[in-house]
Amino acid sequence: MPNLSLATPTRAPSPGRNGLRVNAHLYLAVGMALLIGMLVASYMQASAGLDAMKQFDRATQRADQLDRLNQLLADAQSANRGYALTRDPLYLDTFRATLPAIQDTLGVIKAEYKDDGDDASKLVEYAHGAAARMDITTRLMESGKPPRKSWFDESTVAMAAYRRQHHAMKAALLAENRQNVQQSVNGFENARIVTVLLAIASLLLLLLSVSQKQKGQELRDEIQRMLEAKNERLEREVNYRTQELTSLATYLTEVREKEKLHLAREMHDELGALLTAAKLDADWIERTLPPESQALVAQRLARLRQSLISGITLKRRITNDLRPALLYDLGLVEALKALIAEFQAGEEIEVKADLPESEPELSEALSLSLFRIVQEALTNIRKYAQAHRVEISLRPTPTAIELSIADDGVGFDPASPKLARHGLAGIKHRVFTHGGELDIRTAPGAGVILRAVLPV
Repeated sequence: MPNLSLATPTRAPSPGRNGLRVNAHLYLAVGMALLIGMLVASYMQASAGLDAMKQFDRATQRADQLDRLNQLLADAQSANRGYALTRDPLYLDTFRATLPAIQDTLGVIKAEYKDDGDDASKLVEYAHGAAARMDITTRLMESGKPPRKSWFDESTVAMAAYRRQHHAMKAALLAENRQNVQQSVNGFENARIVTVLLAIASLLLLLLSVSQKQKGQELRDEIQRMLEAKNERLEREVNYRTQELTSLATYLTEVREKEKLHLAREMHDELGALLTAAKLDADWIERTLPPESQALVAQRLARLRQSLISGITLKRRITNDLRPALLYDLGLVEALKALIAEFQAGEEIEVKADLPESEPELSEALSLSLFRIVQEALTNIRKYAQAHRVEISLRPTPTAIELSIADDGVGFDPASPKLARHGLAGIKHRVFTHGGELDIRTAPGAGVILRAVLPV
């Protein structure tokens, strides 16, 4: 017989599962670090691009301002010389309209370049000088003086100085733009390299995570297979042990019934004969004694006769309990009627019995099992149920026989571990021995309904 132990031993944590858990946490931390790195790189790339765009926009605005100033001075110089050649008032009006625009543009340039050193100051100074020289020349011609070559030479020199400064500042702005663009390009290149590296690292981490997950799934599958194999082994052992216990219970039940039958026969034959002989002897003694002696022992003889009658009655009741004679002599229905009548005689409980009119064709073992089930149920009702009404029903069908016993007692909790169920266990065993079905419905305060279906 195998040694079956249902207790599951305490297992130490699996190193493989702990390793998987640690690796999962490590991969999660690295993944979070890579994600944060990608976000930081993207933010730095966006910030660098935004700064470069701002610098480029500022340099473009400055270049536009310089170009506007250069165009205004060129227009003023053209108007000044056109007026000198043609004396056309339209050239004079154009010149007079251009001077305020030159002053406004110079004011904007001074405000824009106030923190950028001497280059802007020189440009403003040269532009002021050129505009002032052209204005003086125009005023002299407007007063009627003939134009002189020296006036225009001075204007040309002033414009040349302005243009040199203008070209220098434009070259500086262009160099600054190129530098900003190059820095932005370098920043984008670095950010792209960092992003590619982070993407590659993320891909490797994803591959490692998938591989680790696959290993974890394989480990779980292996553990599941081991558990299933162990459960199958335990189930086989439990089934084997259950079959052994069922066989043992069946054997003990049969042995007990045989011992009851043997004891009932011994009591009926031996003890019954002794008690009957003793009663006959007492009757003979009473008849043979002289009248004067009978008066002396009459009370004793009456007590002896009553004791013998009580002994015979007790012997008959014990014999019927051990071996229900009515069951073997008259059948199951009459035996149940006698059992119910005996139950009602000692209890103030109303019993409603629904029994078949004719005796069903049942085997001796099945009839005995049904009788014992009813007997055990009535015993439990007498001891524990505190019931006032009991209903017993026995209905034969073509393939089975249905037994139902219901009471209105206190009921019980089927899940209570403190409940003694030896009687119910015996009922279940008798039902399952014949391959039947048993249904017990109860709850605290709701009574008990016991229904058994046994194949015939």
